[in-house]
Amino acid sequence: MNDMSMTIQIKNLTKVYSGDGVVTTALQDVNLTMRSEEFTAIVGPSGSGKSTLLQLIGTLDVPTTGMVYYDDVDVSKLKGKALADFRFDSIGFIFQQFNLLPTLTALENVMSPLFPRKVRYDKKGRAQELLDWVGLTHKQDSLPSQLSGGEQQRVAIARALVNRPAWLLADEPTGNLDTNNGENVFQLLRKYQQEHGTGIIFVTHDEHLASQTDKRIEMRDGCVLADMVR
Repeated sequence: MNDMSMTIQIKNLTKVYSGDGVVTTALQDVNLTMRSEEFTAIVGPSGSGKSTLLQLIGTLDVPTTGMVYYDDVDVSKLKGKALADFRFDSIGFIFQQFNLLPTLTALENVMSPLFPRKVRYDKKGRAQELLDWVGLTHKQDSLPSQLSGGEQQRVAIARALVNRPAWLLADEPTGNLDTNNGENVFQLLRKYQQEHGTGIIFVTHDEHLASQTDKRIEMRDGCVLADMVR
């Protein structure tokens, strides 16, 4: 396990969308601190700003105002290659829609973030190691269409971890799964966080899963209602 704690600090974060004469405030003056030794859940009704917040934390969008710091790096100011390199080195993503490439095998999907990169380790070996960890070694040559929903999400988890990110951002990763598969996916993430010290931010509607995390952030109407460490 990585004993060095890393921190994400969100300062006065606001996100406003405008179009067709309509202005929508998705986030309003959000201030939060998240630490890598904590498994963090973000909960709230649809439209509360959960996914918008995760996209800003993950550098997939830029704030209207405010800042997102990974330790002392203000990622909202990164652009171009610096942003791409930071994202590759530091962040893994898991989504509700598995987003696997349909023409690639499970193994190739796990390897896909590494295809354009020069790395010092064996790409195939790293991907096989992670497929083994999620229990899908026997499915490495299968296409996504040949996998169940739970298996596809486990492939997506392996893909998100293939670059060994410092932070894993999961947006409703159990939303398309039944209760049993959802619990299995959650426990996989929990185990990885405990073994490797990777910070996990987990957006969910599932209060049962959220109740098992270390930190619970509740959102409504673009604002943080509660920020509790258990």
